[in-house]
Amino acid sequence: MRRAGASILWVAAGLTAFVAVARLWPGVSGPGWASEPSVWLYLGATWFAGAKVWLGTLRPIAEVDVDGITVRPIHLIGSRRLAWSSILGTEQMIRGDRLIIYYEARGGMRFVAINLNLVRGRHEFERVVEERLRGEGFAEKTVERSRYLSRAKPASADA
Repeated sequence: MRRAGASILWVAAGLTAFVAVARLWPGVSGPGWASEPSVWLYLGATWFAGAKVWLGTLRPIAEVDVDGITVRPIHLIGSRRLAWSSILGTEQMIRGDRLIIYYEARGGMRFVAINLNLVRGRHEFERVVEERLRGEGFAEKTVERSRYLSRAKPASADA
């Protein structure tokens, strides 16, 4: 991912140089398309996206500690801190590369998807998350090729 972010930044630099040259010598490039706000907006978005991806690789995508999980998906700005008590469940295809974590937020249930291929120490991360959730009373359920961990339903008083 770091190489992809750097590639985007190189493309942004090349495009910026091209547009700057076209703006300085308008006769060379035809009408003043280089002065259009949409061109500069596109360049700004390209710079921002490249910087976001490249800078996002400087810190771990996901970290587990005693209090919860911190996730920093490349596609989101900022990070998300999930307390263990707010996690409602997880979903993952068996031998899949994506882990979806469902959690309780102010506006109701939300989820965040983590690309496990980008997590350093992926197997250790998965093991620690599973052990912690099982310790919190989560149970595993497998449906076809998907594996779910969710809070076990309390035994009913009628039974």
